[in-house]
Amino acid sequence: MKKISYGKIVLIIMYAFVSLFVLMFVNSILEAANDDRYYNDFYSTNVRKFAVNSGKGSELQFRDLGKDYALFFDMKTTDPSGMEIDDGTRAVYFKGDLPHPTMISGRFFTQEELDSNAPVAVIGTLVERNIIERDGKKYYSYQGVNYEIIGYMGREGETTDLDLLSWINMGAYFERGSTNGSFFVDTESEDETTAVVNNFLNILPEKVREKTVEISHDRKLRTISYFTQVIYQYVFVAIIINIAIVSVYYIDKRMYIIAVKKLVGASFASIATDIIAEYVSFSSIGVVVGLICSYLLRFTPFADSDEVFFMSYSVPSVGAMFVITVLLSIVVSIIPIIRVYRYDLSQVIK
Repeated sequence: MKKISYGKIVLIIMYAFVSLFVLMFVNSILEAANDDRYYNDFYSTNVRKFAVNSGKGSELQFRDLGKDYALFFDMKTTDPSGMEIDDGTRAVYFKGDLPHPTMISGRFFTQEELDSNAPVAVIGTLVERNIIERDGKKYYSYQGVNYEIIGYMGREGETTDLDLLSWINMGAYFERGSTNGSFFVDTESEDETTAVVNNFLNILPEKVREKTVEISHDRKLRTISYFTQVIYQYVFVAIIINIAIVSVYYIDKRMYIIAVKKLVGASFASIATDIIAEYVSFSSIGVVVGLICSYLLRFTPFADSDEVFFMSYSVPSVGAMFVITVLLSIVVSIIPIIRVYRYDLSQVIK
């Protein structure tokens, strides 16, 4: 009866772990590269966020900060208990040639409306709060002001962040409101955003500017926490080291067979090719095992975790998972190949 090669089994298991890490890594990159504004409150990757603690909105000259930019203001709202809440209402200003949401019905703000204090609003299709109807028109009522609803934004047949947001003309809001809240500056490039940000900070009154703080904007795209990422890096390195160690152990156990092959005329190149092919087969089987494990994890208590979320399948992610894992196995196979090259195989035969 043929003995079970524990070294081979351990290597396959280790490559399965590697493939899972690679799958999570690739999916994280693909997710981070997703610049779909509709799933990030319509902010791009170039957005910068600032907390402004005081100031009169009527004094804020926000209409000449650049050529193409968007300015969003997330006003601070409190519930009866005094806790700050986000009800999805934003004061907005768009200027120039910048993407704006597609409209399910109605229309978007005109530049003339944005450059004035016209009390108009564009809302998501699922917004139900603060809606009133008068004289055949619908209005979005906010802090005592009625903003005429001129359009509904979103995507046909798709639910996005915009379905629950309400955008009101910034000029109309600041006519009465304060600048106590969070400003978002957004453009089509990092350089443009930096230029607009500098202009934005300059228009703030000196006392307000001194209290203004830039804060990190966490995109809504799902990510693995930084602390977990650091742990995974160490674990991944530890697995690679163990693969290298087990590879040397495995090849040492097969030195007799390799010596016999060389004795019957096999060249070192053919032996090295056989070793590479064997390690590629280990990694390929490991990828399959990894995919099976990632599927089974969906039926465990960990199904809702970020880790399992990033083990999802797609043609790019599975393809990259296979290629990277196999390439890693080829690199690792160099260690046993060097071991064989330096080993005196004649001593094995004796």
